[in-house]
Amino acid sequence: MELHETMQRRLVPLFAFLALLVACSGDKPQKTVPPREVTAPVKAAVRRPVVECRSFPAEVESQNSVTLASKVSGAVEAVTAREGDMVRAGQVIMRIDDKDLTSQEQGLVASKEQISRERQSLLAKASLAKTTLERMRRLLAQRVVSQEDFDKAQSEYESLTRQVEAAAAQGDSVTAKLGELAALRAYTRITAPFDGILAKRYVDQGAFVTAGSPLALIDQSGGGFELAAQVDESLLSGLRHGQTILAVVPSLAHAPFAVTVSAIVGRVDPASRTFKLKCALPDAVPGADGPPRAGMFGRVFVPARTAEKLLLPETCLAHRGDLPTVAVVGKDNILHFRVVKTGASFLAAKFDGKTYLTDSQAFEGAGGEYFVDVLSGLSDGERVACDPGATLREGDRLAGAAK
Repeated sequence: MELHETMQRRLVPLFAFLALLVACSGDKPQKTVPPREVTAPVKAAVRRPVVECRSFPAEVESQNSVTLASKVSGAVEAVTAREGDMVRAGQVIMRIDDKDLTSQEQGLVASKEQISRERQSLLAKASLAKTTLERMRRLLAQRVVSQEDFDKAQSEYESLTRQVEAAAAQGDSVTAKLGELAALRAYTRITAPFDGILAKRYVDQGAFVTAGSPLALIDQSGGGFELAAQVDESLLSGLRHGQTILAVVPSLAHAPFAVTVSAIVGRVDPASRTFKLKCALPDAVPGADGPPRAGMFGRVFVPARTAEKLLLPETCLAHRGDLPTVAVVGKDNILHFRVVKTGASFLAAKFDGKTYLTDSQAFEGAGGEYFVDVLSGLSDGERVACDPGATLREGDRLAGAAK
């Protein structure tokens, strides 16, 4: 009995502890936490036709640009214009030393005077020989002189006549050479063929130049400008004369503008597999800070193909690790994060009712928006919360969404 009572006294505290443990382990009522309300812009993923472009670096060229070359050899005696100066038609840009031409001219003038004196002497002799021949003809008719004497007089007259003609020919040759020297002397004065800008000067004062050496490059002012680019040969069949494409010259204006294809040089460079494309710049580039200048850098955007893409602004993407995710606006404006598969990113420009995409950043900062091509994980028309500066979480409720 005592043992049984002892066991009961020991088990009572154990049962009390177990009862307390069971009471503490019971389910407590859970409080319902309302979703956090956030505000963020909302963009719709839209599948639409776009024109994919490939961009190529280009250079602004003057439509009328002339390289002046020397037609004579000599030292540059004087330079009267600097690079960048505005020049007028006929204005002297530089002079080439013409001392050699002067020496040749003096020699030819002396030769011409000598030939003229000899010709005058021959003319006098020929006149006398003619008079003698006429007299011999009359005497021969009277049989006072022999036929041999008459033939000698006739031969002498004909010889002197031929000498007079040769002297005249020599005089004409010297005159022609003097004319050539006068023309060459004019070439020692290098003048501008039209109003324009002295874009480049290849020689300085004192330099010796040979015939054919380039001296200066002049771009005509007001003659128009073109964008010239080397384009991949795979795009040759898709271009035509007069076609309108997009281009940009960042130093003029950041926004893209329309240009017209003015020339397609169909010969492909075998080294680079490219051909030359020229596009006429408009007279007034929209938003330009000033007129175009030859040598400016630009880009042309050549259409490659038309396709349909599900585009989403790049700002709508969030990365969790290496996985791109989007916050999809679901039922009751609840946000749900979803992993998507993306393709290339593009910079979009709208022109003539079409959307042009290019991977170039040539007109970044001109208001263009970057888009990413969503390959899977998102359907056409689904709304996505886009707020790169905010921290969105799964289950947040969107309030006051801006589309």
